[in-house]
Amino acid sequence: MERNVKIDDTLNERVNDAIEELEELINETWTEEERELLDSNEIINKLDYDGRIHEIIDGSVPIYTKEIDDAWYLHKQALIDAYENQGLGNNPMENNGMVAIYCYIMENVYEWLIQEYD
Repeated sequence: MERNVKIDDTLNERVNDAIEELEELINETWTEEERELLDSNEIINKLDYDGRIHEIIDGSVPIYTKEIDDAWYLHKQALIDAYENQGLGNNPMENNGMVAIYCYIMENVYEWLIQEYD
């Protein structure tokens, strides 16, 4: 018996959406002149302090089982690596794997911040 299954790869789209939302927030928070004086650590610290950066990342994590399963099927090793890089423990499937997806999105958002502002 042969079965065809459709897998939607939305993980990188979710990362890009989080980056776009963060970029909008940065532009709303600081003027162009202020942004030129900031580095990524200052931006992360400010947005981490008030929780906005984590709200953006958290809002980018899929909530539907099919989308989570698709992400794990296509990006399993990258998700495991992101989870382990955060030192959160030894269960990347915690909370149905959503924690590892959060870590992956966060890692990519922070990499973008560092490239953009350092």
